[in-house]
This record gives sequence, C-alpha cells and structure tokens, in this order.
Amino acid sequence: MIIVVLYRGNSSSRKKSGQYDEKLTAKEKAELLASWKTSPLVPPLTAAERRVCERNSTNIVTSYTGSHVTTAASGRPMLNLSSFDFLGMGVSDAVKGAAEDTLKTYGCGSCGPRGFYGTIKPHLTLEDTFAKLCGVSSSIMYSDGASTSSSTVAAFAKRGDLLVVDSGCFEGLLTGVNLSRSNVKTFKHNDPADLRRVLEKVVAEDRRLGRNVLQQRRFIVAEGLYRNYGTILNLPEIVKLKEEFKFRLLIDESLSFGVLGPRLLGVTDLYGLPHAAEITTVSLENALGSVGGITVGDEEVVDHQRLSGAGYCFSASAPPFVSSASVAALGVLEAESGRLAAALEENTKALRRALDGLPQLAVVSDPRSPVLYARLSDAAAEGRDYDGQNSVLQAVAARCADLGVSLVATGDHVTGHLLMDRPRPMIRCVVNVMVGRKMVEEAG
Repeated sequence: MIIVVLYRGNSSSRKKSGQYDEKLTAKEKAELLASWKTSPLVPPLTAAERRVCERNSTNIVTSYTGSHVTTAASGRPMLNLSSFDFLGMGVSDAVKGAAEDTLKTYGCGSCGPRGFYGTIKPHLTLEDTFAKLCGVSSSIMYSDGASTSSSTVAAFAKRGDLLVVDSGCFEGLLTGVNLSRSNVKTFKHNDPADLRRVLEKVVAEDRRLGRNVLQQRRFIVAEGLYRNYGTILNLPEIVKLKEEFKFRLLIDESLSFGVLGPRLLGVTDLYGLPHAAEITTVSLENALGSVGGITVGDEEVVDHQRLSGAGYCFSASAPPFVSSASVAALGVLEAESGRLAAALEENTKALRRALDGLPQLAVVSDPRSPVLYARLSDAAAEGRDYDGQNSVLQAVAARCADLGVSLVATGDHVTGHLLMDRPRPMIRCVVNVMVGRKMVEEAG
C-alpha cells in the first residue's frame, strides 16, 4: 500500500512539472518584457521633501567656529543659532586634544561590536566616568546617538508590555516604541493631568479583565527637554504618578544633559531628583560635542542591554577617540559647570527677550530652555494652513541667513513620520555659550 502511494505521488509530481516544460517563443518573451513595469523601491518625494533636498544641496557646512558657521550657500560666516553644540565642546582644545592623543594610540576604528572584539579601554573609561558623574552604578555606551534611545526602549519593552508615551516625543524614542511591538497608549504633550487620566483608565481595564499587572512590564516614556517643542518635562508630577500607579520611568536626556540644572546634568538635576528615572538615555552628540550615546541605570539595567540592546550587540563600536573626547568634555563640564550654566542662562534670556518683542511670533518653548521655538502668532497665522505658515517661516529663515544669522525653520524637517503629535511649523533658535549676549541681542 505504501509503495503504491509513493509511486502515484511521484508520478503526479512528474506530470505537474511537465506542464511547464514548454519553452516560450521569442515573440512571447518580447511581449512579456514590454508589458513589465518596474515598481519604485521607495515612494516618490513629497513637495516638502523636494524643497529640503534642493536647499540641502547648497546648505553644506564648510567651516564652524562655535559662535559662527559658514555654509556653501552663504559663503560667509553667520551667527550660529542653529547647532546643538550648547557648550562649544565641538571646538574645545581640550576635547580635540584628547581625541587626537587617543587617535595616535589606538588608531581610528575599533573593528567590531562591543560584545566581540570591539571594546577598547577608552570605551570603558567613558562608561565609568559617566556613571560616577551621574551617581549611578553603571552605564553603557552605544556608537550612535539616535540608536541609543531606540535600542534601549526596545531592549526592555516587548510584545505584550505597556508603554505610556508623551505624544510630543521625538522620532528616536518613537522608533524604539515602534520596534518594541508593545501596547502603546499616549498622553497629551507634557500634561500630567492627561497622564493621570490614561493611567486611571489602565487601572480600570486591569480590574475589568482581572489582569495580573506583575506579568506586564510598564513604562512611562518622556524627554527631559523636548526636541520638537523646547518644553521641559514636569518631572516632579510625573514621578508622583509613576510611583502611585507602579510604573517605571524612561527619560531621554539627549538635549537636557549639559544644559539644565546647577551641575548641567539634565532635568533630574534641575529638579533635584537624581534617581527619578529607572532608565535614562543621553546622546553624546549635543552638549558634549562627540559621537554616540549612553544609557545609565543600575547594574541590572546595563547588563540586560549587553545582550538585548540591538545597537550595542550588532553595531560596530564607536571609534575610541570619540570616547576620549566625551571624557574630556565631561571633565570640562564638571570643572566649569557654574560658568557654563550662567553663560547659557544669560544668552537664553537675551534671545528670549528679543523674540518676545516680535508681535508676529509667539514663543512656545520653556523660558529655561536654550532651545527656543517660535511659531506665527494667532493673528499672523489666521487664514494660513500648515503649508502657508511653513512658507512664511522658511522665508524668515532665508532672510535671516541673508542678514548673517543661521537658524532653522522646522516645518519641512519635522515630518509626520512616526510622530504622534505633529507640531506647527516653527522657527528654532539654539543658544550656545560661544555666542555672547551682545551678539544675541544684535541678532534679535
């Protein structure tokens, strides 16, 4: 019986395969080729994306001194109100000297992921230095600032877990939220009252379903200084809520580290709550003027990422010299935090006064934030849709460049991709300590 079944099966297979043995004629091949149409690998560019590409073809930085930046389009130095190099570490002799010394000792690349053969002494030195400065037991370095937050979120939250996310978070965090495949709920941007509403709804749902909350990891996800708004996290209220509802807190301090608090250690330093978050991510590419990112926490948080953080496990480690540059920048930050904080605060207030004096604009960022955002006032925006407001502010940015001031109009840059809450088009001005108060006032 078995032999008969096998014979019939093989015979049937031979017949089926024989159905396609007939070869196509040359004419049939030509007709098939003529009818075949290719599909694009990516969708066509939108009008906004085309405008960005056209501007960026000439908007290439050719020189940078901290206080001024020159682009191929300008051909001359412009006052720098556009980069996130808040403390001038990108042009610091101490930082550049440390990078050069390490480059001579270890060469350029580290040639592999950290978990294999890519860990070199400067990487470990940076992790130890950062942990001690922040008063935590451990930290872990990633080779890219953007992948730090996205890898960290996805390392701790998995399918079935719960993330309650501020709707104003930037794309790096939201990429991690998306990769985690967790259940996601959002609350209104920087609104503790709405966060309470969401958390109470979660509790009610738990009771209705008889859900065991211990079987689900739960995080509140927020930024210390919001990249797309210039607002500062209301940390004290968020901490009260996370403790009341038994959630963990993950904060991205990529912009707040180096600019907020008496020691310039971020929003936790600003409010005197150094251990408010279980997990904190920091980019080294802003205030520290280097490359890469750091996640800080206790040993359990850090050790877990050495096997679960995709950016740590699968990406080549950062060149050793950028780690030494970060260590040198941390040394400057620790030694001169008082002077740097005072200069940053003075320049922020000066630029804020200048922007507040323009009736066509409404400043929406936090008064303490060195990242200032201004949108069109309600009167100036009346009758204009998103594209109309964007066109006006792009023209403002272009006119400022003609007058020797470099700033950013965000309408084309802050896209709707992944963003839960797309902000209105705005002008972004970034203060740094290299630009003196007089220069800031003249720019305003």
